[in-house]
Amino acid sequence: MVDDNFRKQMVFESNRKSVGIAYLLWLLLGGFGVHRFYTGNTASGVAQLILLISFIGWLVLIPWLLIDLALIPGMVRDKNMEVINMLNHADPKGAPPEEPRPAEREPLPITNETDRRRQAMLDDLRQTGYRKERRDRFPLNR
Repeated sequence: MVDDNFRKQMVFESNRKSVGIAYLLWLLLGGFGVHRFYTGNTASGVAQLILLISFIGWLVLIPWLLIDLALIPGMVRDKNMEVINMLNHADPKGAPPEEPRPAEREPLPITNETDRRRQAMLDDLRQTGYRKERRDRFPLNR
């Protein structure tokens, strides 16, 4: 069984964005806005892609790409923080994580055979993680 923190770290590492790759995308495909798609800024990436079509758009796009040189590290940092917040079950905008579930209640005292069987079923479900497979695979066998 994998530790939850280790699993979160592995998921983060697989989804982490790199500043170096973002700069490489800016250098090779910056006019197409690929570096913005990479950092999760899809709307501005589409805007850069549309500006690429016309000559007048290039007059806006060139300064925008030069400004992006300074903005890329912040865009990558924001995207990585969004991934971290997602892993902690928080809203991507920084809302606190959900409240932990309250501790389980103490079991009721067993007074008869039905209560004993019910408690045995609950214990069995807790041990198997509530993932018991059905014995019958066909609805006609019920």
